[in-house]
Amino acid sequence: PALKPARSHRGRRAGPGSMPGGRREAPQGTTATAMPAFRQVGEKQLPQEIIFMAWSPKRDLIALANKVGEVLLHRLANFQRVWSLPPSETTGKEVTALAWRPDGKILAFGLADTKRVILCDVEKPESLHSFSVDAPITYMHWMEVTEESSVLTSFFNAEDESNLLLPKLPALPKNFSTTAKIFSEEKSDEIMKLMGDVRLNALVLGNNSGFIEIYAYGMYKIATVTGVAGSCLALCLSSDLKSLSVITKVEISPESEPEITYFQFDTSLLSTYLPEVTRMARKFTHISTLLQYIKLSLTCMCEAWEEILMQMDSRLTKFVQEKNTTTSVQDEFMQLLLWGKASLELQGLLMSQLTVKVGSPFSLEHFPLACYSTDRSQNKFSSNRA
Repeated sequence: PALKPARSHRGRRAGPGSMPGGRREAPQGTTATAMPAFRQVGEKQLPQEIIFMAWSPKRDLIALANKVGEVLLHRLANFQRVWSLPPSETTGKEVTALAWRPDGKILAFGLADTKRVILCDVEKPESLHSFSVDAPITYMHWMEVTEESSVLTSFFNAEDESNLLLPKLPALPKNFSTTAKIFSEEKSDEIMKLMGDVRLNALVLGNNSGFIEIYAYGMYKIATVTGVAGSCLALCLSSDLKSLSVITKVEISPESEPEITYFQFDTSLLSTYLPEVTRMARKFTHISTLLQYIKLSLTCMCEAWEEILMQMDSRLTKFVQEKNTTTSVQDEFMQLLLWGKASLELQGLLMSQLTVKVGSPFSLEHFPLACYSTDRSQNKFSSNRA
């Protein structure tokens, strides 16, 4: 749904006597209450300039983004590094915003150069989900819905029917695709629970072109706000989904100061249809995660088949070089194909070296047809799928 602003307020600068955060200085002639002074408890040197930071809402962790596009996770107590996610050409190198999911299990960050939003697991620097946006993100806010209703309570207490109809996801092998690591552990089903939690949470994104987007569970777009002038500086969605506050900056001219505008939107439409939105968003996150699992499974299968073919090629090449009989390899495979009989040397190759060391699924029955071609300069072996 396209949401319209309920009211807005413009201003250029704070009034006299005001201080950041809404506090005001004590008038002259009055005595202000003495407050304890802040005390520095630590200082750490970092190799790169930090441009964004965000505290975890549940753990003793702080997420940092530096100028070169690296995302870091440190512990607050001793500033020990938990992990680091280096910039890459595929994801992006220009971080523009950070936000924690309310339960502190997922960190989201926006990238300006690739116009993408990445959801990263707090336990390890791996992307759980990513999606593209129309413009670079300038601010993001992740909130949890606290509104309760009888319909939602029964929905929360109901058992997920996918557990009754679908088996548990088997773990993917770790030694193949690096992108399959998130499903390479025994608790692959935990990824499903991690992405689609029972209670609804929403990731609100503001960009530099006047659009505000709301994603349920950080994955499913449920609303787009239009008609917001300028670049988003800050935003906040109420926990009951009934109000959205946005602060934007409009550059009128290079000579004049930018115009700061405050918008307040009535988003009660989302609150009214909260049960339907929650159901649809959970289905979307589960289906999207399953599609990612299937894609990674096919990638692992292709990589495994390529590795098997390489090992078969090397084994057969070695067999050709060490062959002492007068019969050519081509004749031996032709005899195996026509009569189902093979020499003792070929049987030893197929049964011991290829079947056991390359992989048990490949036996004499499923072995690819092979041909041996002789060239004047070199012997070349080529295998084709049967």
